[in-house]
Amino acid sequence: MSAQVDAGGRSPRLFGRHDAGRRIELLAAVLIVVGAVGWRRGEYFSGSLDPVVVGKAVVSLLALSLAFLRAQSVPGRRLGTGTLWWLGLLLGISVFGALTADLLVAGGVVAIRVAVLAATVVFLLRAAPAVQVITDLARACGAVAVVAAGTGLPTITSGRLAGGVPAIDPNELALLSGVVVLVLAWRAVLGEARWSAGVTGAVLLAVVWVTGSRTGLLMLLLGIAVMAVQIRRPRVGLVVGCLVLGAVGAVGAVATGAVAAFAGRDGTGASTLDSRFIAWRASLSWADSAWQEVFGGGLSVKIIRVYGQYWQTQPLDSSWVSLLVQTGVLGVLCALGWSLWAFRGALRAPHPHRVLFLGLLVFLLGRSTLESGLFDATPAFLLFLAVSLLAEGGSRQRLRDEAASGAGGIPEPALDDARTPSGRR
Repeated sequence: MSAQVDAGGRSPRLFGRHDAGRRIELLAAVLIVVGAVGWRRGEYFSGSLDPVVVGKAVVSLLALSLAFLRAQSVPGRRLGTGTLWWLGLLLGISVFGALTADLLVAGGVVAIRVAVLAATVVFLLRAAPAVQVITDLARACGAVAVVAAGTGLPTITSGRLAGGVPAIDPNELALLSGVVVLVLAWRAVLGEARWSAGVTGAVLLAVVWVTGSRTGLLMLLLGIAVMAVQIRRPRVGLVVGCLVLGAVGAVGAVATGAVAAFAGRDGTGASTLDSRFIAWRASLSWADSAWQEVFGGGLSVKIIRVYGQYWQTQPLDSSWVSLLVQTGVLGVLCALGWSLWAFRGALRAPHPHRVLFLGLLVFLLGRSTLESGLFDATPAFLLFLAVSLLAEGGSRQRLRDEAASGAGGIPEPALDDARTPSGRR
């Protein structure tokens, strides 16, 4: 099948020639991820300005400017708006909650940061093919993960690899690496398996392992499994390769005891989950008024006071428990409805996109049960928002058109599948 050319005269293949506009799109994706990751560990924004806060704001605004200019220079691509209503409602609840908790400055700033990241994603999706934007975000996540892991190698002596520059925590490093592994697995599922992609995936999978992120690894494997079961015509080489790798991995894990050591995490076992339960129980009685029970205290609330322990405060290590404190019961219901709505849209997307969307949603939403950040200014939010925007009904015809034309670098075996009646759901 010969490569086609889109209306802008560019090759639709993702790894083809890069013009100036393409470089702007990729640069904006890198900047938005850099602005979304943590630049320091164990510190949270409380409303005051410092060099890190200002630096992240500058990077995020630069990404927004590049995405906006790029979107204005090309014909706009169709994109649904239902996701923005969900986001607007959630941010509105959080700001009102911050007002009632007398945390309006800090909560409002975080809400603005989330809105800036969301606007950047919207402009990128209007300027470039859907799969290209998600792949650019994955590339940016991979680049940041490699740099952070390389500069953070000394931290591995503590038992878990964390980022050096930027100074991200192990769970966030596992997230960045896992996103790349998922996208590479998606391309393999659709019939484009390359040795270079395999090497990259193996390296980043190793990074996930040495971070010690048990939830991240479990949800990554579950996301890959969800994508794998959607293969319609599996290639013999792919099936044989997966069986061989699975057998070798199982034998190696049993022989070395690596799985048991990983699950036990140097003897800590389930102690981290026990400490999470302490903060979760405290979140049920956090509110001082009925207003805060309904609307929360704003997105800036990341730490909660705990009682009956030798420590007094603890981070909220769950996106959903965090939402209960930050946006109250109303915000949790809003986020739950949004998540179910995104899943419904992903199930109705064209087959090549459905495989990717479902894998990412399983990974991101699965992590969110024990890890924070899904509805905050984080890389997890960027990807969740992008999938939600593309999976909704207003964007679905655009996905079919892009799949049929090969735009964005969808592997060629999947293009023929997308042209069949079953591919036009």
